Amino acid sequence: MLLADAKRGFFTTDETRRIQEQLDDATYWSLPYYERWIAAFSALLVEKGVLTEAEIAEETERLVAAGAHLVPEHPHDQDHDNDNDHDHVHQPDHDAAETVLSPLRLRAIAVRERLVAHGIIAREEITAEIERMDGRGEHLGARIVARAWTDPAFAALLARDGNAAAEGLGIPVTGTRLAALFNTERLHHLVVCMLCSCYPRSVLGRPPAWYKSRAYRARAVREPRAVLAEFGLRLPDEVEVRVHDSTAENRYLVIPERPAGTEGWSDQRLALLVSRDSMIGVARARDPSSVEAS
Repeated sequence: MLLADAKRGFFTTDETRRIQEQLDDATYWSLPYYERWIAAFSALLVEKGVLTEAEIAEETERLVAAGAHLVPEHPHDQDHDNDNDHDHVHQPDHDAAETVLSPLRLRAIAVRERLVAHGIIAREEITAEIERMDGRGEHLGARIVARAWTDPAFAALLARDGNAAAEGLGIPVTGTRLAALFNTERLHHLVVCMLCSCYPRSVLGRPPAWYKSRAYRARAVREPRAVLAEFGLRLPDEVEVRVHDSTAENRYLVIPERPAGTEGWSDQRLALLVSRDSMIGVARARDPSSVEAS
């Protein structure tokens, strides 16, 4: 993100996609998601003359000599991800039993070290960006949904300009357009990114692994009702299912229907009913009985 921001602008999301799409099928599908991105952005930095392959290789050798390629031992019963409440098959982003970093993950560290050495990026910027990203999550999207349920004027603004509505709640959305999709009794929205994993990270945090999986990206468009059924959501035939393909410029946030029996609830309490999955469109809002009176 820092390398593609307005300050540096070394490459665009579309350019990283171009590099990834040039990979042969065997390589593409053998690489974990984030390693494909590492391959893309490091290749672009070389292509644009920011770094050279020689200095990346030299830095990689230095890291190996220093033992930086070794993975510290940790209790694997604590391994987790952010979609562990689903049993859908997906490609893992890492091997929990690995003892050394993969070549591409080591390459990412080498690239980072060379960028810092050149003064292109500062370690403090990296730390700040990590902290900013860690602060994002579905609780922000839930705040937006809850306010839309209780404030018609806010809901109208959200429908017109998602970025302005989010920023009105102190939730910055930059670099992309946020569009709100309102579910109704007759219309249900489902979000997917057919090309990669474009996702409203500003309001939902990191995408779950199943959202990035090849199966979801292909089947959500082709057979959305079957996919929803696998998530436990079976919609009546009279309800239209509309699938939206996220892009590098546009992000979508589903506004689920407000559950009945929640009249008079505060925004804070209503937000507890809003799950990540409901804001992607693979679930409804939680049942009010699941939230204790507050």
